[in-house]
Amino acid sequence: MKVSKHIEQLLRQGRKRKELIKLGFPKPLVTRVDRQLKKEKAALKAKALVGAVQAETQLPTSPEPPETLATIWQKVQSMANDLQRIDSLVKALSEVTTVIAAAREFGSYRRDTCSHYKEAVCTIWTWLSEGDIPPGIGKPVTPGDQKGEWRVTPSPLYCAFCPTPFEDRLDDAEDKLLGNPLSGARDTVTCKGCGSKGWIAVNIMCTKCKHESYLGWWPEK
Repeated sequence: MKVSKHIEQLLRQGRKRKELIKLGFPKPLVTRVDRQLKKEKAALKAKALVGAVQAETQLPTSPEPPETLATIWQKVQSMANDLQRIDSLVKALSEVTTVIAAAREFGSYRRDTCSHYKEAVCTIWTWLSEGDIPPGIGKPVTPGDQKGEWRVTPSPLYCAFCPTPFEDRLDDAEDKLLGNPLSGARDTVTCKGCGSKGWIAVNIMCTKCKHESYLGWWPEK
């Protein structure tokens, strides 16, 4: 028997999704089967309501006038549409929850490895007052310095979207480029002998054996 069929049988017997996950069944598979069963139950319920109304409208001796039957039919149709919308919302909510959980996990990792996260406080973002701190980004920390700047203990979700790590990497890359004497040499060095630009070369020496290697650049044709 397939694992999905076994999970379906257990769910139909009244087992809860959490119980099956604790028993060792894959969480994504249990969630997918559970959603499918709920969707089938909602569709069967809506179909049963529509069928009941259709059966009533087909009775030749129905005591209800056509206007009443039409009103009932509209209500049943509206209920079926509502069930479909609810199912779509539940599916969307589940996907959003998954994204938020993943973002929190990533944010926790970034927070623990961030050089600006010290003593459970973000040291790069500051505010002049507690009221200036946007809601939801973390727990406000009372200022302890003379400047009176407020800080926060950031939430993992806030750290997941913080641009500072990327900016730090860009700054490091820029510093390395500026510290390289050959950075931009192809575009700035012009030969005093022939006037050529971009045709440059350097000798690189191995500091262990003192052997020199030739490295050159030339303009693309």
